[in-house]
Amino acid sequence: MSSPPSFTDLGKSAKDLFGKGFHHGFVKFDSTTKSGPQVEFKTGAAHNLTAEKLIGNLEIKYKVPQHGFTITEKWNTDNNLGTVIEVKDQFMRGNKVTFDIAYNPNTGRRNALVKSEWAAPQVKVNADANIISGPVFNVSAVGLLQPNWYIGGLIKFDMPSKQMKNHSLAIGHITNDYTLHSYVNDGQEFGGSFYHQVNKNFEMGAQMSWLKVGGAQNNNNINFALASKYRVSQDLTVQSKIDKNANVAISATHDLGGAVKLTFSTHFGLTKVDGQKFGLGLEYKPACCH
Repeated sequence: MSSPPSFTDLGKSAKDLFGKGFHHGFVKFDSTTKSGPQVEFKTGAAHNLTAEKLIGNLEIKYKVPQHGFTITEKWNTDNNLGTVIEVKDQFMRGNKVTFDIAYNPNTGRRNALVKSEWAAPQVKVNADANIISGPVFNVSAVGLLQPNWYIGGLIKFDMPSKQMKNHSLAIGHITNDYTLHSYVNDGQEFGGSFYHQVNKNFEMGAQMSWLKVGGAQNNNNINFALASKYRVSQDLTVQSKIDKNANVAISATHDLGGAVKLTFSTHFGLTKVDGQKFGLGLEYKPACCH
């Protein structure tokens, strides 16, 4: 029996439908390759068409399964260096500990994050602490309420001031073809999402939220958006989304074969004549790296 999702993964199906596959405002390239079963290379570049800035990144992942740990080295063109060490099932069964260290030699800025996850058939607990800036302690848990129903909570605690900064509560219903998710953040923001895989070729979803400001309610505090994904053929997928302000995004991804995918996306307002954005993405990922 699989464990519940983590708190941040409640509603993930809808988040992915709204977030993945849209590159408007950027020209992007991403590549993932492997050297044997233990070494993985990820390279990427993104050109911001508005800021006219190019950002590149390189990531090398070493897997040592016999000892239960993975080391990932990261670098980008802003000269940010990062090391992620992930240790799994070594301290106790179902436990994963991650050390995420970042350093910029130009600015001298450092950051260190320690994460821990413990998973069982009925519950999953996540905790992390930023041990340099703060420190700030986050802990979340998701439990199985009844079959396919999950309830979870998250708190953010500032250690120096000994105050709770944020708290969230969420409920999720997950089945093979649809997902429901509702949440409340700090007693001020209420929202939810819906995802439905209608059939093997068509997916749809919705997101909504309401922000409570001084007990008042108006249309500016309400957000609503719809998204869909349609597989036209084995090689072509079309995505679209629209929000309450009539901002529309459309994306088309074409499988060129040989593990290469080309994505073209655009973003525009139905009630605006300016602000239109275009984007282009190229992804290379062999079958071995999925």
